[in-house]
Amino acid sequence: MQMQKKINSWLITQVDKGTQTDYLELDSGEFLSNEIIIEVKNSALNYKDALAITGMAPIIRKFPLIPGIDFSGVVIQSNNKKFGEGDRVFATGLGLGELQHGGLSSHASTDADILIKLPNKYTHSYIMGLGTAGLTAMLAVLALHENSIKPDAGKVLVTGSSGAVGGIATKLLLKLGYEVVAMTSRPEYNRDYLKSFGNIEVLDTDDFLGNPRMLSKERWASAIDVVGGKVLENIITETNRSGVISVCGQVLGLNIVTNLAPFILRGVRLIGIDSAFCSHERRSRAWDMIFDLLDVKDVNYLSEIIDIKDVYERSKLIVNGKNRRRIITNNSN
Repeated sequence: MQMQKKINSWLITQVDKGTQTDYLELDSGEFLSNEIIIEVKNSALNYKDALAITGMAPIIRKFPLIPGIDFSGVVIQSNNKKFGEGDRVFATGLGLGELQHGGLSSHASTDADILIKLPNKYTHSYIMGLGTAGLTAMLAVLALHENSIKPDAGKVLVTGSSGAVGGIATKLLLKLGYEVVAMTSRPEYNRDYLKSFGNIEVLDTDDFLGNPRMLSKERWASAIDVVGGKVLENIITETNRSGVISVCGQVLGLNIVTNLAPFILRGVRLIGIDSAFCSHERRSRAWDMIFDLLDVKDVNYLSEIIDIKDVYERSKLIVNGKNRRRIITNNSN
């Protein structure tokens, strides 16, 4: 297929000590230089993307760069035998939107080793309704299971449960039979939404922002935390003996202040979740589990589709904690 000369993309450039984000018409020859070119049907707007787009954190490692750590689309040119014209593919993480041009564009270009063929029964919007958020959530749940936290172990606390990663993690845990407690920063707004997931308790993030004790009463068999900061500090002191905390976010910051007592007196374990660069084998296992657990109806309920041109305004809502659900972008012209 003959490649068009222009593409429509978001582009982040460096300006003085800050960044500037614009939706532009770009020269395809300059930005689509890898072995495979994909016409992007859908992408997604992750928390990391929102930080990059608004300039709130130094996510981008080189400039100028097309943001977007996820995309799904159709191969229109390929110089690799692994993929041919017309193949439906998707990609998450692995440097997209950070080290190389990403998916918030009408077209993307990458090497074959980061692409996965999209099963025929799934749409591009379905896989982007999961994307990095879904993969992260599944890896976080897997970490509990692999460390002997079974559904009968007790309550599992999920922070940021009205957002993308937290919401998907909550749904996955419920599907697997766990007893879930959902934490949200706006319970008056999110309670009914979260209760619609199933029989779960809803807690207010504000109740976890005080200074923690050295050890508190045991409350949680395990937790999945996307928030960090004071919230994580308090969860550590409240986790049961031999409990596991999957850590996969830093909404309240990268730094925590804690003590050794929960770790050496209770055997609490913190496990970091790296969805961006995890191995192909682990990535494949996680996707197989997600496909088994979450159907199209689940993903549609957990997500919302917006036009790609609305990405900047929605990013501002995401970084300010005012967005609910997973955001899918419609990238078709």
